[in-house]
Amino acid sequence: MSTNTFDLVVIGSGPAGYVGAIRASQLGLKVALIEKFNHLGGTCLNVGCIPTKALLESAKTWDKLGHANEQGFEIGSPKFSWNKIMGRKDKIVDDQRKGLRFLMKKNKIETFEGHGRIAGKGKVSVTHSDGKVTSLETRNIMIATGSRVRELPFAKSNHKGIMTSDDVLFIQEVPKSMAIIGGGVVGVEFASLFGRFGCQVTVIEMAPQILPFEDEETAKELTRCLKKQNVIIETNTKLTSIQDKGSAGVEVMTEGNQPRIFEKVLVSIGREPVTDDIGLNTVGISTERGVIKVDLATYKTTIDGIYAVGDVIPTPMLAHTGSAEAYHCAEVIAGKKPHKVHYESNPSAVYTYPEVASIGQTEKQLKEKNISYKVGKFPFSPMAKAKIEDSTDGFVKILFEPKYNEILGVHIVHARATEMIAEFSLNKVLEGTLDEIAHTIHPHPTLSETIMEAAHAGLGGAVHL
Repeated sequence: MSTNTFDLVVIGSGPAGYVGAIRASQLGLKVALIEKFNHLGGTCLNVGCIPTKALLESAKTWDKLGHANEQGFEIGSPKFSWNKIMGRKDKIVDDQRKGLRFLMKKNKIETFEGHGRIAGKGKVSVTHSDGKVTSLETRNIMIATGSRVRELPFAKSNHKGIMTSDDVLFIQEVPKSMAIIGGGVVGVEFASLFGRFGCQVTVIEMAPQILPFEDEETAKELTRCLKKQNVIIETNTKLTSIQDKGSAGVEVMTEGNQPRIFEKVLVSIGREPVTDDIGLNTVGISTERGVIKVDLATYKTTIDGIYAVGDVIPTPMLAHTGSAEAYHCAEVIAGKKPHKVHYESNPSAVYTYPEVASIGQTEKQLKEKNISYKVGKFPFSPMAKAKIEDSTDGFVKILFEPKYNEILGVHIVHARATEMIAEFSLNKVLEGTLDEIAHTIHPHPTLSETIMEAAHAGLGGAVHL
């Protein structure tokens, strides 16, 4: 057993963990980073954000090839190689893994491969794959162990017919049919992906709409678009059983319906924090449903010197949220006075086609809180750049307070929505208003002009509609 001493030990190397480690090192701290899997990067890089978006980009390219003749290209009957598409995805992931290893060396962060556990105040143990244990001593600990897929207790995945979002990233071919249980972010992204590659997809969602936490009008627009991509949407539908019948397919039963057979079933019902078996009980840190309570001004737990960030705390389970929290936390540990994390401007991003992005509150939430609001909305269909890019579906919708025109919520549906939402995030951080967006000159022709037009619409003066 060897002993090492650090200023900070970070447990978990996902978007929260590695960002926290790098920032702490930049501020002069001696840092160790622990990862129990074979690669750095956590869920996001290895079985989440990055590989999923790589496949979605391939689906977008395939879709565009199918409409190439509309732009004057005669390419015959295009074909795709699923093996090459998966190979491209794997290469992107591998390149990013190598990049992370480089960043660890550049920032002089010592990495340990193994299962990290808090072994006492200022102590962390690392159990390696060969059973050997390394003991670390540290002034501070940052817990960034992330999350894992949540499974149905009555229909756990077998990694064959019944799959999780982790499994499906390694699927060997596009199935002829697929049921996706859960119409949240992950579910609709995979629906858009496989539907565009020719799979007949059925999304089964218990709530009244897909993307239950997004604005109702946004969900309706995405539903309309997904129906053009071989996707059937079933809302208000309760799943009762899933049974893998082997070569006969997977049987899905929903309440009030006859059993149906699908080639594959993807269970996508959310994620849960990974906080078991990391030694929390050793120092007296308790959890509620796996979630660690922290002070959101510092990310300190109930125990001095121990912090937690990312998916393990009660904030949105988003990679960029975890990164922001870890950056802030590292500055707190280093004795700095960092800017606060602006959760009210924290963007949600869904990489379907078209994409969905939002910040702030929905109309339903504002009504439930009895908050007065007005709407500025503008579609992409009249905009020249949207026509040029064959991306006329969707809209920009701004909810704002009528007295001072403070922005309360923004909801965008469009092929580039996840890029466009950043303008509103910055506006919110700077406490800007609808007037300032409306009177900011936007370049022409661009998609961003739609933002300006939506602001003008809210003020009663949209030009191009």
